[in-house]
Amino acid sequence: MQTLLMKRAERQQFELLKQLIRNSNGLTIQEIANYLHISIHTAYRCEKQLGEGLSIFFDKDKVSLFKVNNICKLFIDESLSISYVIDKMSLYYIKTSQQFCLSKELFYKRYSSAEALAQEINLSLSHTYKILKRINKSFEPFNISITFPDTNTYKNMIGDEKDVRITMLYIYWAIYKGLENPFSRTPKYFSELPVPIKSTSLSPSQKSRLIYFQTFTYWQIIYKRSYVCLTPEFLTYLEIFEHVSPVCFPQTILDLLHKNRVTKQIIHNEEVYFGFLARFYIANIDSLEDKHLIVQRLRNSSLPLTDFATLFLDQFLNQFMLSLSEENYDLIYYQIMFNLLYIQFFGTKVPFTQSIDEIFPYKEVNMDLFDEHKENLITYAYENLSKQLFPSLSKNSSLVEYFAKILYLALKSAVNQPKLHILIQYSKTIYGYDLIKNKLSIIFGTTILEFTSTIKDADIVISDCFEQLQITSSKKPLFFYFEYPYDQIVWQSLIKIISQQICSKLL
Repeated sequence: MQTLLMKRAERQQFELLKQLIRNSNGLTIQEIANYLHISIHTAYRCEKQLGEGLSIFFDKDKVSLFKVNNICKLFIDESLSISYVIDKMSLYYIKTSQQFCLSKELFYKRYSSAEALAQEINLSLSHTYKILKRINKSFEPFNISITFPDTNTYKNMIGDEKDVRITMLYIYWAIYKGLENPFSRTPKYFSELPVPIKSTSLSPSQKSRLIYFQTFTYWQIIYKRSYVCLTPEFLTYLEIFEHVSPVCFPQTILDLLHKNRVTKQIIHNEEVYFGFLARFYIANIDSLEDKHLIVQRLRNSSLPLTDFATLFLDQFLNQFMLSLSEENYDLIYYQIMFNLLYIQFFGTKVPFTQSIDEIFPYKEVNMDLFDEHKENLITYAYENLSKQLFPSLSKNSSLVEYFAKILYLALKSAVNQPKLHILIQYSKTIYGYDLIKNKLSIIFGTTILEFTSTIKDADIVISDCFEQLQITSSKKPLFFYFEYPYDQIVWQSLIKIISQQICSKLL
């Protein structure tokens, strides 16, 4: 989403920034050109412009781009977090886009014509139409469009309000990421009111996102007078969530709505829908205990989507011979239900941009962790979704891939996941074995590691002496020489070796 709003040159600079952060040893100009699929000349220009952009927002002793032996490297002072630098530069690049400036203006004011909009943002009419065409093309899958209606309406963004909300809440967070308040013209107290949904264990960025959500919601319903209209079917599902953890707008907002003669049913729809969007976009709004209660109510409701979700998950576990703990089962079911609701009530053709954001924009040679299971999981998701619920769903839809990634989560959450088998032999003291085993159990946990006394079953052998092995198969364990159990360097090396083996064997 971020890069969609950037111009091409800025998008290249932004991706170069992230690659330099990812490659701490730096990149040559040739490597930059290869990664971004650009010429050497363009790579030099991209590197120069990135350095200039960094110097605008950060002091050189905080963030700088420099060269050592023709290798470009990035320095970020420890006082700055990497995510802050990335998000700050992303916002900088997006703000230079004319599409951003036009979109921002349309949020606050209603324009009677494209001519009036062009004059306000100081653009030619032809260029304004060109940008509007691009925006409408991107909004088309969401059933939203920018128009200039003759009727006395308060907005230029036309579409079902629930579609507008789910789209704009995603866009605003993707752009601003809590760095700035994008609603500077809205009443300040909107962001100072208590959040209307229970939230006890959220990070600062998640709390910022909730403030964005409530500010945008209050602006839409009070000043734009745009209200969501939920079908009875959709409402039936959402009220199950609300029964466990209800959303309640603060009295200040309720008073304003009553003053505008907004009915109780509309207010109820707004509160319930706010709960849906908050849960849809922010992880862990509901506690584990609340998720368990919600899942129990959903499964007992015997509604079409809840029955399908149960069958969909149970058959998957059976087909792939997996077993989930009760907690993990609830978490997977909870995720499946939200995405079934998304397809059912927002359409099968809506591009699900969240899954796209997880992929490198410039595909690399090495395989993604998901790729190994991708085809099987996508096939299972598509065959079940298309045959039983959504016949118009395309197998290539990002929605199908999103479901496959939820199944990947189930696959990696299974209690019968393969473990890394460790054999420990320490001959200097009789307590040495327990010392090594206990430390490894604390660091990695017994979910990942399993300790064995049979050397032919071992993936790693930790020993202070020679271990003779009769090779009876192609499997050969990795030997780690361990002599000094109080040496930090030895432990760091051992932890690194085990971590590498976990990545190669279990991920």
